[in-house]
Amino acid sequence: MAREPAPLNWKSFILLLILALGLGSLYRFTDLAKKPMHTDEAILALKTHEYAKSRTFEYDPKDYHGPFLHHAADLIGKWRGWDPTAMDEGELRWVVAIFGLGLVLLPLLLIDGLGRTGAVVAALLAAVSPMLNYYSRYYIMEVPFVFQTGLFIASLWRWSQKRNFLWLLLAGLCLGFMHATKETFVLNLAAMAAAWGLVSLRIGSFEPRNARLSYAGARPTIPDWLAWLIVAGVAAATSVWMFSNGFKDWQGVHDSIVTYDSYLRRSGGSGHEKPWHYYLQLMTWRKDGFVWSEALIPALALIGMLDALLDKRRVSNVRAFLVFLSLYGVFLLAIYSIIPYKTPWSVMAVQYTFVLLAGLGMRRLFRAVQMPLFKTVLIILFGTGIYHLCSQTNLATDYSFPGATRYAADSRNPYVYSHTTTNLLALSKRIHELAARHPAGKSTPVQIIQAEHGWPLPWYLRDLTQVGYQDQIPAKLEAPIIVTDKARGEEILAKLEGEYISSDYGLRPGVMLSLLVEKHLWEAYLNPELPAVPPVKAELVVEEEVAPPLPATLPVLPPGEATNSTELAAPAPSDSSLSPFPVSLGPTGPLPVNLSPALARPTEPALGDAPVRQAEPVPEIPPEGESTPQPKRSKRSRQ
Repeated sequence: MAREPAPLNWKSFILLLILALGLGSLYRFTDLAKKPMHTDEAILALKTHEYAKSRTFEYDPKDYHGPFLHHAADLIGKWRGWDPTAMDEGELRWVVAIFGLGLVLLPLLLIDGLGRTGAVVAALLAAVSPMLNYYSRYYIMEVPFVFQTGLFIASLWRWSQKRNFLWLLLAGLCLGFMHATKETFVLNLAAMAAAWGLVSLRIGSFEPRNARLSYAGARPTIPDWLAWLIVAGVAAATSVWMFSNGFKDWQGVHDSIVTYDSYLRRSGGSGHEKPWHYYLQLMTWRKDGFVWSEALIPALALIGMLDALLDKRRVSNVRAFLVFLSLYGVFLLAIYSIIPYKTPWSVMAVQYTFVLLAGLGMRRLFRAVQMPLFKTVLIILFGTGIYHLCSQTNLATDYSFPGATRYAADSRNPYVYSHTTTNLLALSKRIHELAARHPAGKSTPVQIIQAEHGWPLPWYLRDLTQVGYQDQIPAKLEAPIIVTDKARGEEILAKLEGEYISSDYGLRPGVMLSLLVEKHLWEAYLNPELPAVPPVKAELVVEEEVAPPLPATLPVLPPGEATNSTELAAPAPSDSSLSPFPVSLGPTGPLPVNLSPALARPTEPALGDAPVRQAEPVPEIPPEGESTPQPKRSKRSRQ
């Protein structure tokens, strides 16, 4: 029998781990704020601000996820010295990036299963994976959820090896956090249960054979049934505490259970139907202008799976764990592939499991190659693969373009999914510039009339205090700044009195907006010497110093009935609760000027559930000094 090669020495291990941490930090924390906010990010960001102000989380069982991310942002924000009620894009994404970096360190807890080589290779792959890096820069639930799932598995493994009670507590905390983060954690538990059941029947336990041998002075071990009871109890207490706002409001706990009825109905697709092989293609090969491929990871993972299944020389408890990890990854991928509803970030738990198994696969290759020349060739090939993943991460995250957004919001990027166009940032900037020229300043009336309430515009316009969001065209329109769907621009122009300047902007691929600006305000924007409002309206303008702008502290409110109403939220003192009241926006009446913004929620489920439309060209905004939009007269002004 050939002699087993020596394991990776500790000096090389530490150097490679430092390299992994350096690359992981570089890709995750650099230039976090430059990419425009996705709709999901914007909604979660405003809900985080609400939670930080009210200290109460209201769970919506139909459209949104649990409270964990908001708690994490509040805690980490305070730790960094930030104000959680006003954290910006970069600060909020920094919270998720911390969990993303945690994925680089997690393999260390599995070092006695993966080996030193396997653990450090897994850390390197987690550091440079384009998918893991891209979503580590996204203020959404998925990366924290993947970290919690990985830590849950690692904690159970460490408990089985050392029988230390603290690992049971950590496993219980992770399980409770998983439920408080994403309701789909039940799919991960189902895959784990199936894998554990098969491994228990065919191979055996994760415990070393001498784990329960007693000796003088040894502490009594906890029986398995009690260990599982402890994990379940800690998980239940953690989840209930988060959903009930500290054991105060039990409606959230009830809703966290009944939400699965909604999830079952939406699993059919809800506009996100994809073929069964969508995730396989996403992880291996996609050509859209560029060739995108992370095939190195699943290829090495396949070698790792075969090694776990076929190498019977390995200690039985280690083999049992590695086979469990292999089956868990395969079962979870099968579950997600069968479900018609698919979004690219949903498969990250599978991707990370494959990263761990890829470390095992690379370890097997190193051990199989004995000749120094061949081992050098193998190292060069692996280094080339790491370089390839780095080059794709450079493009996917726009690390190659400091201060600019090139591919991070481009539909050719396989990880971009119905993302906000960079053109929307120009629209937000233009609205703020126009408001600055209006006598009312940040109290300038603005109307957003769009089927999905213009998300993520409520995030970008959160500092303007007189913004109303409507999904239907009201009978009367008087705001000097109006944003609407391009298709409804002419209809709205027909209802307006006077002249308005129209220009087009992109919201998302296939969704175009029109910005309508009152002519006097537009001309004043171009020429500061001109008045921003007609003389007849000047005396009606509420000056900013008379009515100081109110902070946008309002919650994301449920949409109104499909008939003629929505809800506008009244401003409330910081020490009082926020309560909405209805305002008619039906056949009569313009947007009331003296009301603070109604942050109305989209009528369709918001978090990843807006139907994806085909891309169409997004117009570029002409630089200053070039041709400007031409005025369009309403029908009334032409009469």
